[in-house]
Amino acid sequence: MSNPMAISRQAGSLLEQARGLALAKFNADQSGKNKDKVCAVAISVVDSSAHFELFSGAPGYGELTGIVMGGGASKQSASQLITHKLTQFLGSEEGGGFSNEQITRHGYDAHGRGAMNCAEPKMYYLLKEHEAQTVRNWVVIPFNYTADQQLVYNAPCKNCRRWVYRHFHPLSGLIARAQKGPEAFEA
Repeated sequence: MSNPMAISRQAGSLLEQARGLALAKFNADQSGKNKDKVCAVAISVVDSSAHFELFSGAPGYGELTGIVMGGGASKQSASQLITHKLTQFLGSEEGGGFSNEQITRHGYDAHGRGAMNCAEPKMYYLLKEHEAQTVRNWVVIPFNYTADQQLVYNAPCKNCRRWVYRHFHPLSGLIARAQKGPEAFEA
């Protein structure tokens, strides 16, 4: 698809679809809304009816662990597998080249979370490792709530910017630029 108008329409359509999915996810969430909780929505560009939603932090890790356990793994082995694979990926050059401290405790972003605690690496793991999908065929669109309880697009943080735009579909970056401008790419 090389027609700029068609690309813009597709990005807008995916953004609205993702907004609805994130809103439903937040509304069904029992752990509470806060301005730091991010819901990453991934939508397939091959089949836009295919989608996944995951939260950041402990709620997202719990969700992902439950999904992996659904494949027959124990909670401990699922948790160990996820942690190992994400640490390996995020520590690699293709995953941002984070140190172990940056992965688990304090990355580059001011939010103070380690790179592993964001929603985007959990989504990457879900798609690539668990669902055996080509991550480049998926658009990732993150959202969070403002202090006044408004659902807003939330560009990948400085931790995730180190790798997200290289791995997910280019529409992820186009949406980020359209919603947040050039700062959505600042490292």
